[in-house]
Amino acid sequence: MIVLLSFNHVFSQMGINTPNPRGILHVDGQKDNPVTGTLFTPIQQSNDILVTNTGSVGAGTHSPAVKVDVRNSGNGAIGFGTSALTAAAADEGAIRYNNRVEYSNGNEWLPLLTAQPVTNKVIVIASKTNNNVKLITPAAATTTTGLQNRQSNYLVGWTKTFESNSGTSFNATTGVFTAPRNGVYIASFTTDMSSLAINYTVDPLNPIQIEAIWQLYDNTIGLTPANIVNTVKCVNTMSSNSIGNIDAGSNCTASFYMTAGQRLMPYIWFNLNNSDLPNLSLNNTGGYNNLTIAEQ
Repeated sequence: MIVLLSFNHVFSQMGINTPNPRGILHVDGQKDNPVTGTLFTPIQQSNDILVTNTGSVGAGTHSPAVKVDVRNSGNGAIGFGTSALTAAAADEGAIRYNNRVEYSNGNEWLPLLTAQPVTNKVIVIASKTNNNVKLITPAAATTTTGLQNRQSNYLVGWTKTFESNSGTSFNATTGVFTAPRNGVYIASFTTDMSSLAINYTVDPLNPIQIEAIWQLYDNTIGLTPANIVNTVKCVNTMSSNSIGNIDAGSNCTASFYMTAGQRLMPYIWFNLNNSDLPNLSLNNTGGYNNLTIAEQ
């Protein structure tokens, strides 16, 4: 009977390097635990591994709050190894380290952001409260006060209201944003023309419309057609001529992958009436003309 009771005791709680186990399995790495009692110092617990009767594991703690708990006053770090398993094979909730910490959602491995980036993301916010543009090309020698119908109106002379980091990526005078590093940038701007009569002879090749356009240039110093990498155009058409004056506005939001030094600039083109003189204006009183660029 004594022998049987002894075996029951051994199998109910097993201690390795300790005669005083506190769980189903208790390993005392340094053999520094007390032989009796329930009081264990944090230092004594820090080298222990304990499995409770509920199946929880504590490494460095006798009171695991979750299935695996490594929180203690010593070294509580966890190391994850690499894995060639697909996310589906590893199943959702799995974690691995393949040049970065990743977790599986059951379909794909996704990066787990473990720290803030060394450099904060660039965010630019600007507004336009004047009618300064460069016509035809952003490299034009002169700045024109007034927008011209059926002409490229490159928007210069912005007022920068906010820019993170160095504050030098966006040149408010020229309207040119320069990428400080490789990455994805979301760019958006809105424009609103002052009230005018839309009155133009219908031409199938030149419909009545206003276009908001982003132009991406390479990382040299030129702003000529030869330097254009990409163009994104957002078009708002007007259904018919108007008897009275109305506002014509547009906006364009696009994502660009930019390499360091590439440049981005907004402009508008419109075909709203018969006037080709550079004397049209933006609606500068309602805060309608704004620009935002955000690094992702």
